[in-house]
Amino acid sequence: MPTGLPFPSAVAHLAAALLAGAIIGAQREATPGDHPGLRDFLLIALGGGVCGLLANPYLSAAGLLAIAALLTVFHFEEREKRSGITTELAGVAAFVLALLAASSDLRLGEPIALATAILIAAFLEAKQRLQHLLRETITEPEFNATLAFVTVVLVIYPLLPEGSFGPYSFFSPRQVWMFVILISSISYIGYFFEKFLGAEKGLVYTAILGGLASTTAVTLHLAHLSKERPGSIHELMRGFLIANAVQFPRAFLLVVVVNQELAIACALPLGLMLLAAIAMALIAGRFAQRAEPAASPEPVKHENPFRIKPALQFGVLFTLIVFVTKAAAAKAGTQAFIGTSLLGGLVDVATVIAPASDLVHSMILSVRSAELAILLALASNAALKIVLAALSGTRAFVLRLGVPFAIWGVVGGAGYWFTR
Repeated sequence: MPTGLPFPSAVAHLAAALLAGAIIGAQREATPGDHPGLRDFLLIALGGGVCGLLANPYLSAAGLLAIAALLTVFHFEEREKRSGITTELAGVAAFVLALLAASSDLRLGEPIALATAILIAAFLEAKQRLQHLLRETITEPEFNATLAFVTVVLVIYPLLPEGSFGPYSFFSPRQVWMFVILISSISYIGYFFEKFLGAEKGLVYTAILGGLASTTAVTLHLAHLSKERPGSIHELMRGFLIANAVQFPRAFLLVVVVNQELAIACALPLGLMLLAAIAMALIAGRFAQRAEPAASPEPVKHENPFRIKPALQFGVLFTLIVFVTKAAAAKAGTQAFIGTSLLGGLVDVATVIAPASDLVHSMILSVRSAELAILLALASNAALKIVLAALSGTRAFVLRLGVPFAIWGVVGGAGYWFTR
């Protein structure tokens, strides 16, 4: 069936189809066992490539059925020597990818087909490692927790309605669920960081990654851990300080994006708080080394890395805070923005930065006042973290949180005073 495809283009499409088959076939050829190898896969890819060039759906369907039938016959003839159908499935995949690479209907058919072929070959090559991971490394509770985590992220979230509902449009199901995902993600990822990297390194990486996403979520996670590992209080404090150190440059970058003039004003107080956080994290690290000299911090004790209950509790709290914040802003208006920024900071400092910038652009709010609003938002966010830690963690952990927050308040206030 003529397709009108120029001869050079047809050759290029067919070559891409053969290359896709060769990538998978080479991996199968190098694998011990009596199964189809490189030549077989090249012939399968050639058939798929020709079907793709001719662009006849009936011919393509017939070709796929024929290849599947031949591979099925081969499998049953050799079933006593083989235990799986990996090669047969790879053969079907090679035909489909060759068909995709040779098709002129899709502009990106060739790179997609080749990238998929490489990915398949990589998975086939990683058979032993994957088997070891799933059979020996990952426990049954961890696997079940992973299924629950995937359900929360990929199944429930898309089903939630878009938009905001209720008085002042305070309730956004997807926004609330994003915070649920965020809280549970830090617990889930932190668990596996600590399992594969060790408790000390895992906690540091969790703090850095979590600090980029939400320092409130990290604080809640560490508060839970303080009950499980009361002997690792210094390690947990170092993780808390690292996460909150990330918060200050993150907030500064957000200000830079929305308003450069406001960023210049905030540079000194945020910079001083960052330096104080780094210094305290280093001190906490030294205390941890002295208090826990065994070089083996307490291992992960909880068996379930996925915790939905704390995440749901925070989701309810977040919804209430949003309602109060929006109601206060609607009643008070922009004139009371400094006061409402305290409520906005309970949700996230980012919720204060954007409106503060807009008010500065509109000349309703001075740069000085906007700077104060951002610092107050940080202060109220700190108060929320202390409350969450008190509800979820040990008394020793909560008492230690007050010291860094007090120091950040002093140095932030000093930076604000010096920018007059």
